[in-house]
Amino acid sequence: MLRSCADPEIANLLGIDLYDEIVLRSRTFLQDDKPTVLALNMIHIRALEPLPELLSEGPMPKFRHDLYTERTGKTIIAGPERSTARLASNNELDEFGIDVPPDVAVPVLVLRTLYSDEDGPLEVWEDILRPGMWHGGHS
Repeated sequence: MLRSCADPEIANLLGIDLYDEIVLRSRTFLQDDKPTVLALNMIHIRALEPLPELLSEGPMPKFRHDLYTERTGKTIIAGPERSTARLASNNELDEFGIDVPPDVAVPVLVLRTLYSDEDGPLEVWEDILRPGMWHGGHS
């Protein structure tokens, strides 16, 4: 879906102005029928020209980075993965199926990777791990 980027950190990473449009894609990874990782992809609007199907719901026919390379001849390179901890938002608690009183803080681990091509930043990939999960929460 197209969304206005209201997060100054994401806007800075993508090299866009605050409130510029980005493509937002999300997935939930399950393990034993339990949500374990919420994956968010904040994608620079310039990726829509070679990948218009980014706006379609559901999985793409092939991994989008491979399609992007096939269609543009540009290779996408991953930056270093950064990890941080923060408190889960209400919608993340809902997605994980975690029911706690409103005054209970629930920490989550967030893994973030910036992907770029020769033209600059292209995508910020964030994995939000269910409390108790470690790196390698999905494959």
